[in-house]
Amino acid sequence: MVGLLLGNLELDALTSTVFVIATVFFMASFVYVSRTNDMIGSLKSLLPKGKSRRPLPGPDEPL
Repeated sequence: MVGLLLGNLELDALTSTVFVIATVFFMASFVYVSRTNDMIGSLKSLLPKGKSRRPLPGPDEPL
């Protein structure tokens, strides 16, 4: 029977398999989100729309 032994923590094969699957799913979700949500698109959404090149309003000015 193959398990995982880390210091005093001993995990059986089923628990180790569940943890490995959960870890792979968790890491894959980060890769998926980083590939679908690009930083350039999110930064462009902050810029004013249209052809006017006005600066963004300050903290005390209305949008």
